Amino acid sequence: MKLLILNGIPNDTKYTPFEQEIEKSVSKNTSCEIDYFRLRDMNINYCQGCWDCWVKTPGRCGIKDDHEMILSRIPNVDMVLYISPVILGYESSILKTCKDRSIGAFHPYISLYKGEQHHIKRYDKMPDISVLLITDEDTTKDDIDLISNTYFRNALNFRKDDKSKFVTIDNAGGVKDVFDRL
Repeated sequence: MKLLILNGIPNDTKYTPFEQEIEKSVSKNTSCEIDYFRLRDMNINYCQGCWDCWVKTPGRCGIKDDHEMILSRIPNVDMVLYISPVILGYESSILKTCKDRSIGAFHPYISLYKGEQHHIKRYDKMPDISVLLITDEDTTKDDIDLISNTYFRNALNFRKDDKSKFVTIDNAGGVKDVFDRL
């Protein structure tokens, strides 16, 4: 299996144990071919809404930065694993920025899918989606529902809603369990 991991953990020492466990799990994993990106170390700019990825350079963003490495891998992997702590009720801003910039993986055109209007996928093969959320005592069920719903909506565009996995952990020991289930 080919796995794309988008680590959206910000530079905050309270997440160090989680990050250490993630990187240990990645390095020990022999069952997957893994492309691992720690987003905070990358130069990824905000989407400008220019729609170059739909019109001028279909499937490629007009912004030239590190996100090009990520977008080019999406149609070539079996699964994308998004990782983020819950921050103020939502995913990290660096992961959201990365996710927003992936709109080029879809056509601007709309079709009906499961009775709803969704973008047409650009590539025949699209990856499954998995999400690993790091929670704490301030995380509420509403937070989890909001975040999981946005990823479920993205999975509908990928036509992978039945293959999506959504996992929450509140301690670093849970990381190994998540990677064992991939």
